Amino acid sequence: MSHWLPVSTLADERSYNPCPGCPFNVPAFSKKSAIKLRRNSEKCFFQVSLSETAGYPTRNAKVFAAYLPITLSTTWSYATSLALQYLDSSLPAPLIALPLPDTGREIVPATLPPSTCSLYTDGSFRHATNNSLPSMACAWLALDEDGFILESSSSSLPSCSPSALRSEIYAVLLGLKALSPGSSVTIATDCAQLISLWTQFVDAPFSPKLLRQSNYLLWLSIRHLLDNLSLRVNLVKVPAHSDDAFNAQADTLAQAAHLSLQPTFSPMALYHVPCLLTFNSLPIDMNIRHFLREIGDARNFLSFCSLARFTALGPPSIFDWAGIHYCLSQIKGFASHNNGRPEFWIF
Repeated sequence: MSHWLPVSTLADERSYNPCPGCPFNVPAFSKKSAIKLRRNSEKCFFQVSLSETAGYPTRNAKVFAAYLPITLSTTWSYATSLALQYLDSSLPAPLIALPLPDTGREIVPATLPPSTCSLYTDGSFRHATNNSLPSMACAWLALDEDGFILESSSSSLPSCSPSALRSEIYAVLLGLKALSPGSSVTIATDCAQLISLWTQFVDAPFSPKLLRQSNYLLWLSIRHLLDNLSLRVNLVKVPAHSDDAFNAQADTLAQAAHLSLQPTFSPMALYHVPCLLTFNSLPIDMNIRHFLREIGDARNFLSFCSLARFTALGPPSIFDWAGIHYCLSQIKGFASHNNGRPEFWIF
């Protein structure tokens, strides 16, 4: 970890200077070419024990200089994985081989026999309406080599970062979790984007760039299942809303799952990853830099638009609310905070 010194001891001070060098310095760390390239003005690198939260500024993370600190939680296995992966290349420590959490292993027990030959998966996503929240559901069908259905399953999903693609990935993940070790299956899906991303994030060797993608926790969990269960998987595209009876049945099951009770398990219960950042007890399954920036923007925006801010200056009747709304509407990103309602409702 690079060492930064606060400019002052004030509680609200968020300005830091790189340490010029002190007893914490570990020369072996500072000589790493990658670190020297990214932090060429810092001369002190030291080991630090992580308990729950670590907030630190970097030269390219401007969010810490502009917004209040964001509280995140991490795990020791995540810090260990980074250290082994990037600071000590002499130790072969692949990311996926680190100890993984045990939560959620029994949510989808292995029920499919080794004779399983193919899986039909489908996800379903419904947008929020005036009467309901957004919801996700998924389903899968397992077939043997003769085309007989061995098992089927459908379930509603935690509505955390809901999207159509996310429901499709969930369907594949839950289908894989039900397979027996050593299975070789073909997964049929009508989602072309899923197949394209599978080629980038699963078939290809692991790359840290994956950690900057949306749904990276689900992709890492799929990689873990393939490796841990020795699964051999091939994805094929089937036309959506075609005459394929199995794909139509998977779609029907996924649609019907929206009517079932919301899941009682945590969104984190299905993940098998060494890195699990959370915010308000929910997993952050997106680019962490984008997340911090969006949270900072939202907090500043809500603080600026709060009625208390205006009434502290005078009674509400003295303000030209239409003029204020017009000025705010010229700000890029203003519409992103209206929760689907007309922008003026933000007041």
